[in-house]
Amino acid sequence: MKNKLGITAAAALVAISLAACSNENNQSSSKSSDKPATSQVEKKQNSSTENSSNTHPRENKTSSENKSTSNSSENKSSSEDKKPSSQAPERNRMEKMTAKLRKALPGMLLPTRDGLGTGSDNLNVRYTKNGNTNTVYYSVGNSPAEFNAPSVKNEKPFAVLTETKNSEDPDGIINYMPAQKGLPTTKLDADTTATTQGAAGQSYLQWNKGDWSYVIQASTQLKENPTDRGKSVLKLVNEYGVPSTSSHGSVHVTMGDSLGSLNTVIAWQKGNSTYQLKAHDTTTAFKMLNSLK
Repeated sequence: MKNKLGITAAAALVAISLAACSNENNQSSSKSSDKPATSQVEKKQNSSTENSSNTHPRENKTSSENKSTSNSSENKSSSEDKKPSSQAPERNRMEKMTAKLRKALPGMLLPTRDGLGTGSDNLNVRYTKNGNTNTVYYSVGNSPAEFNAPSVKNEKPFAVLTETKNSEDPDGIINYMPAQKGLPTTKLDADTTATTQGAAGQSYLQWNKGDWSYVIQASTQLKENPTDRGKSVLKLVNEYGVPSTSSHGSVHVTMGDSLGSLNTVIAWQKGNSTYQLKAHDTTTAFKMLNSLK
């Protein structure tokens, strides 16, 4: 009987103990659930902010690097776009044509520059040989043609260079004009004085320097001013010079240029060869002369 009572009492004590533990757990859970959940949210937010702040610098660096690469590419492209395109075609095309001319006309003085402002990539060249006379025609076509192609004959040349070997009348080709006296004069610059005269609706401005004579021909009917043109020609002479000549040389410019005209005529003698260059533009002519080799 006593044993039964002891067991019952012990069981009751165990039950009471378990109930107390359960109550404490429930109270603890209740207290935990009663606490606001903001700390976990804030922790997540902070974590997210930290991740975001850790991520942005990498993203900004990549973006900056991409921007730098993009700017570099754009600058490179822009730099390439700014490269002058006209020089390369002029140099390569003129070199190619001149190399072929040297083989066809050995020993002839030839310009290494075409003297053009535009159109160098469509430069075309042909030549003829007639006895002791070699003639080279320079023109600009709609497209580059083969050297000495028959089709180039249909193009109007902007310059024609002629070499006459052992000419019987070199003076007739050069047409040097001696200095004039007793005529009205005009100053072209501090060192150059030219004479003026008129006849048959034309006016002439002339000056001489060294072995060269210079004549500017103008139309009085068109009220052309040879003095202004003479000053511009003199500047070209001072800038580019003229070829050395064995006897005399001459420059004759007729004003009133028209398409295909060859109104600038420059002639001189080099050894046994007499040269004459005719050009549509006076500046082009002097640039070509300055590059003779």
